[in-house]
Amino acid sequence: MLTFHPCRIQARYRRAGLASSLMDIHLIQDGEGTRVAGDFEYVQHPRRTLPPPIPAGRGPAAAFLPGTFHPINPRKITPGNDQVLLSGWGKFVRWLVVLASIFAIIVGINLILDGVYNVGSASTTRMYDLARDPLIGLLIGILATALVQSSTTTTTLTVAAVGAGIVSVPVAIPIIMGANVGTTMTALLVAFSYMGERREFKKAFTTAAMHLWFNMLVMIVMLTIEMLFHPLRSVSGELSEAFLGAGDTSAPTTHVVQAVVEPFIALIGTNGLFGMAGSAGMATLLALGAGTLLILVAIRVMSYQLRMITAATAHSLLDKFSLSGPEDTPHISARSNLIGFGIGLLFTVLVTASSVTVSSMQPFAVTQSLKRRVILAVILGANVGTTLTATVATLAIVGVYGAFALQAALVHVLFNVIGAILVLSIPRLSRMIITLAETSAGIAARSYTNALIIILGFYIAIPAAVLLLYTLMN
Repeated sequence: MLTFHPCRIQARYRRAGLASSLMDIHLIQDGEGTRVAGDFEYVQHPRRTLPPPIPAGRGPAAAFLPGTFHPINPRKITPGNDQVLLSGWGKFVRWLVVLASIFAIIVGINLILDGVYNVGSASTTRMYDLARDPLIGLLIGILATALVQSSTTTTTLTVAAVGAGIVSVPVAIPIIMGANVGTTMTALLVAFSYMGERREFKKAFTTAAMHLWFNMLVMIVMLTIEMLFHPLRSVSGELSEAFLGAGDTSAPTTHVVQAVVEPFIALIGTNGLFGMAGSAGMATLLALGAGTLLILVAIRVMSYQLRMITAATAHSLLDKFSLSGPEDTPHISARSNLIGFGIGLLFTVLVTASSVTVSSMQPFAVTQSLKRRVILAVILGANVGTTLTATVATLAIVGVYGAFALQAALVHVLFNVIGAILVLSIPRLSRMIITLAETSAGIAARSYTNALIIILGFYIAIPAAVLLLYTLMN
C-alpha cells in the first residue's frame, strides 16, 4: 500500500485543463516495484513541513479540486506502466461519463430497433444472410472483433441484432464464439512492447497465447457439439424462459426503458430527424448506422473511464494475491486458481474488457510474480467477466424479440463458464494450454516480423479474404 509524506514531497500541476485536473497522482511499476512517477516530477521540499498554500485566485483550477496537487516538469511514461489515483471530483466526473455511456448504448440499441421496424426485419435480414453458414459467422465474429478490438462491442451488437429480429439465435452463436477468439488479438499485439528483450517477450507472449489457445480449443469443441446436438441453444432457451416467464417476450425493464428512451428515438429516429432524409431506406440506414456508431463509441469510452477509475485498486488486488510461493499441493493450487479466477472476473467486470485484464497480466508474467497456472485462472475469470455488458444490454431491448436477445447473451455466458469449469477442474487441460502457449511464444520469439504477419493474417487477412470470396460466389 502506498503512503505519502506531505512534509517530504511537494508536487505542482501544469496548466492542462480538465484532463490533468482529473489525474492526481501517477504510479509507475517496474523492476524496482511501485513508485510515484507518471506525468509529474516530484521534488524534495527541505525546509517546509507542508507544501505552501495556493493563493486564492491563482494557479490552475485543478489545484482546488479535492485530493489534487500542484504541476511541474511533466515527463512521459509508457501507458502500460502508468496508473492514476483520482481525486474525489475526478471520480465523480468519470462516473458521470460512464452513466452517459450506458445511456448512449441503450439509445444506440433502440435506434437499431427503430431502423429495423421502419422497413421490416425481413428486408434488413438480407444484410446478415452471409452469417447463416456457421463457419462464415465464426469468421465474421473474429474479423469484426479484431477490427474494433472489443468482443464486448461485437457481442452487444449481435445481441441487439437478435433483439431486432435480424439474426436468429442459431446464427448468432458462431458470431459470438468468433468474437471470443477475435478479442485475443489485443494481448498478442501488446506483447510486442517487450520485444527489446527476448526472454521478457516470450513470457509476455505466453500469457497472451494462453488467452488465444483457451478460446480456440473451447470454440472448436463447443461449436462442434453445438452444431450436432444444440446444447447451448437449448439450455439458454430454458434459462431465458425461466427469467422472463413462459409466453412473455419482454424484460421486466422494458416499460422503464421505453419511457426514458422513447422521446430521444422520436426526436432523432426514423420518424424524427433521420426521417427527413427523404426515403424510408435512407432513414433506416441512418438509424442503423447511428445506433451502431453510438454503441461502438460508448463502449470504448465507458471501458476507458472504468479502467481509469478502477486501475489502481485492481492492480493492488493483483499485487496482494501475487502467489510466488510453492503450489505443489492440490489444496494450494485450487485456492490460488480460485483467487485468480475471482480477480480476473472482478477486474474485467470493472473495466469491461477481457483484453485489458490479459494485457495487465503480462508484467506479472515478465517479473514471474504470478505463476502461469494462476495467470490462466485470471484469464478464465476475465472471459466470464466480459459477458456482463451484453447480458445487461438485453434489458434495454424493447420489442417482441427480447427473450431471444437474452437467450443469445446467455449463450455467451454459458460458453465461457463451461470452458472455465473444464479447464479449472481438469489439470491436464490447463497444462496443455500452457504448453501450447509456451510453444507459440518460442516460435514468435524467433522472428518478430513473421509473428506479426501471422497474427495479422489469422485475425484479419484470412477472414477478410474468405468472406470476400464467399460473397462473390453467392
